[in-house]
Amino acid sequence: MAEINVSAESMRASLSEALGRLRKANSDYFELLERALGSSPLPVANQAKEFCAFMQHNVTATFDLGDKLINAKDMQDALELQADFFQDQMRSLTDQGRAMSESAMKAAGGMFSPKV
Repeated sequence: MAEINVSAESMRASLSEALGRLRKANSDYFELLERALGSSPLPVANQAKEFCAFMQHNVTATFDLGDKLINAKDMQDALELQADFFQDQMRSLTDQGRAMSESAMKAAGGMFSPKV
């Protein structure tokens, strides 16, 4: 039986390549989604576009974390990267939630304003 000897560098290279393919697929997906929402006659299309932008930001942040973890020096470094990512994501989600609620309130306010 042949012995498999995978070096850390070849593993990092493979993971980086796979992450690059995932980034490309993600980019293609969001481009398609943006085009579909851009042609949508639905009144909530603008809110959907905003939500999609938030999703894209969050997915990109996750891919960025993957890049950093692939190059982590040791377990302590990886744990610090994850802790920083978690804190950044919590701040980002708070900001995104605030923006979405403001957008929803604005849209709801427009529904009840008198038509001229």
